[in-house]
Amino acid sequence: MVNKYRQLYVGLLVFMTTLIAPRITLASEQVSVSRRDVLNVAKELHPPGCTDSMTADYCTLSTAYETRAEIRGLLEQGMTKQEVIDALVQKYGERILASPTTEGFNLIPWVTPAVAIVLGALLVGFFVSRLLKGNKETAVAQSGQSSLTKEEQAKLDEELKNWM
Repeated sequence: MVNKYRQLYVGLLVFMTTLIAPRITLASEQVSVSRRDVLNVAKELHPPGCTDSMTADYCTLSTAYETRAEIRGLLEQGMTKQEVIDALVQKYGERILASPTTEGFNLIPWVTPAVAIVLGALLVGFFVSRLLKGNKETAVAQSGQSSLTKEEQAKLDEELKNWM
């Protein structure tokens, strides 16, 4: 009978240890996370409901506070910055990212400014060259020099005499 109680106590002890031990190890594995760490991740994200110009590090909507709390929780679990971002992208989609990824269709916002600058520079260069070319022709006309040959000039003078 004593042997049965001993087995029961040992069994309960083992059972209780298996319940409590993981909680103790999880509590000891939590990482200390500073506000700077949370904001470092938050500046890469748009919280749901905030405008596209506001990132989670300074948005004051309640969703931003919730996003920062979620970031803190994930960082305390030992996740890296990129792992936290990936987890939130998986949960909310790519719209949560402050800047789009640089692949596929998302390349358009990255390439468009460069293309616009190049096209603008070419357009300005074209108009400046046309303007300078027009100024040269005007300068030649104002200087009194004729682009006519001597024969053409003589014929023109003769025609002018007939009409005057």
